[in-house]
Amino acid sequence: MISTFKSRTQKCSQTRFLREEELTRQVQEMVKKVSLPDEWRDAYLKKLESENADVRHSSDLFVQNLRDSISAVSARLSRLTNAYLNEALELGEYLERKNALTAEKRTLEEKLSDFEHKGNHWLELMRNWIIEANQAGNPPKQENPSRVRDFLVSIGSNRRLSAGMLLAEFKMPWRDLAEMPAQARASGAGLGNSDANQFWWT
Repeated sequence: MISTFKSRTQKCSQTRFLREEELTRQVQEMVKKVSLPDEWRDAYLKKLESENADVRHSSDLFVQNLRDSISAVSARLSRLTNAYLNEALELGEYLERKNALTAEKRTLEEKLSDFEHKGNHWLELMRNWIIEANQAGNPPKQENPSRVRDFLVSIGSNRRLSAGMLLAEFKMPWRDLAEMPAQARASGAGLGNSDANQFWWT
């Protein structure tokens, strides 16, 4: 069910009622505004896969550079310890240098751990979003009123009825897709032939 906000201090001025079938129809129409046709889905997934390969290569280089830096700091720590054991350094100087190198190593290790946990997670999120947007307009999902309404609740906010019309504000990135001209989103528009499509992907 589309939720509405009720005020205890203000009385609702709406005197018209909206039939369940009409509400369902309007919900379906709103969801169609953020749906991707199959050809868009295929083109975007293909482009995403291409970018994924480039990003993966850059990520591998970044991770390797971090590991090399960590190994270099570890080697310096080892040499520092040997120098102290050979009485080439005073205790105070040894501890000062050791603390600095230990802090540097810890920072590098934290960067590596953070990147390995998050890394290119955005690529997977983008892929899931493309598939979700494509499925939003599929007939099986559209024929299930509860699923369509739940979907609208998850992607929109400030849902309300005004003069028999369902209104809602889409969250990003759904808002950009909803504001795109209908002819640009239509099946057959062609990803490469539409300036709007190219602008949206950018």
